[in-house]
Amino acid sequence: MQSPLFYSGWRVLAGSFLSSALAIGFSMYIFGMFTVPVTEEFGLSRASFNNGVIILMLGIALASPLVGKLLDRYPARIIMGVCGTGFGLALVLIAAAQQLWQMLVLLAIPLAFGVAACGALGANTVVVRWFQVHRGKAMGILALSTSVGGFLSQPITAWLITNFGWRGALVILGIAITTIFVLLNLFVIRSRPSPADKGYDAEFAVNTETDSATTQAGRAIDNITWGHLDLLKSRNFWLVSIGIGLFFGIDQAVLVSQVAYFQDIGYDLQTTALLVSIKTISAIGGKLIVGHLADKVDLRILFAGVACCSISLLTVYILQPDYWILLSCVAAFGVAVGGVYPVWTTLTAWLFGTRSYGAVMGLMVLFTQPFAMVALRFIGQIHDSYGTYIPAFFTFIALVGLAICMIALVRPTNPADAPAPTRA
Repeated sequence: MQSPLFYSGWRVLAGSFLSSALAIGFSMYIFGMFTVPVTEEFGLSRASFNNGVIILMLGIALASPLVGKLLDRYPARIIMGVCGTGFGLALVLIAAAQQLWQMLVLLAIPLAFGVAACGALGANTVVVRWFQVHRGKAMGILALSTSVGGFLSQPITAWLITNFGWRGALVILGIAITTIFVLLNLFVIRSRPSPADKGYDAEFAVNTETDSATTQAGRAIDNITWGHLDLLKSRNFWLVSIGIGLFFGIDQAVLVSQVAYFQDIGYDLQTTALLVSIKTISAIGGKLIVGHLADKVDLRILFAGVACCSISLLTVYILQPDYWILLSCVAAFGVAVGGVYPVWTTLTAWLFGTRSYGAVMGLMVLFTQPFAMVALRFIGQIHDSYGTYIPAFFTFIALVGLAICMIALVRPTNPADAPAPTRA
């Protein structure tokens, strides 16, 4: 049996990792870096500028079900290649745009489709099909791509804006990213493995003695095809969508508000930056640790563990301990920020298989994204009304508890129960 170390799937994972890092890093992470130059040139308020972020998020949510369906039906390199090219061209065209409505259209359509196809949705859809024994580990590694993309994209973009202006920076980024996406999809990205691939036998070998329950259950449903109507009728789909949506919405709201919270309780900007950095490092570790455990532990229990870390961190924020206790808790419980993503992606494959993975994840994004929008608005309004985030933190603790209950109620899909039209 060939060693999994030389399995071709790891090369596909590397390509998908780079694709996701570029799509997320050079869209969501760099958006704020254009705030000052764009608002000054067009005379916009900061609130008006932020409408661009909302338009992009809505575009991604609406594009995801269609992109996911296309990824299930056609070769991934075609869908990701076309949308990735559209992503790069959108950046170039935004740089040339003279009217705000033109920018908004480019954000809502070609850029949104590019993020959906080449970012987390597309990358996860490709990678999940290449792994079975090491699926959790692979998804945990892939989850790091967004962090790496954010880490690298911001200094690169800042340097380009400083030296070439915001329009010149977008043109350079657009050309470079288009080139990389084309090369990745020509030479690296492939939709599915074949038995002829190096290391295939080791990754997909059946061993009832050593395989985890998650791996064995995954094999049983991998050939089931799910249509959108079937998913909307699925109890598991709604439990996961609501449970993950609640958790992600809270996670995003806390991430956006954490700098202001630390400053509100008396820490200067330098100390605040250190706390945020420590939490980010912990989140990266969480993605790797949880991804590794996802191959060995019941995913419902694993989600509960990650969620309990989130509850613990919110409790610490409410109690406002001294600096060293706060630093230690941020380092220990920050795993919740990164750990939930590999749980979500692996849980989805466990419940719905890989044949229709793109359609499942794409439709889930449509229903999970609004939770983040509502949570962001809610935490801001709470602070405006009470001068503190603490009431929001209490509410979030209760909602994370509800999310734990939702995920605890999911049950493995029985292939015999799949509707006849959806069975492969």
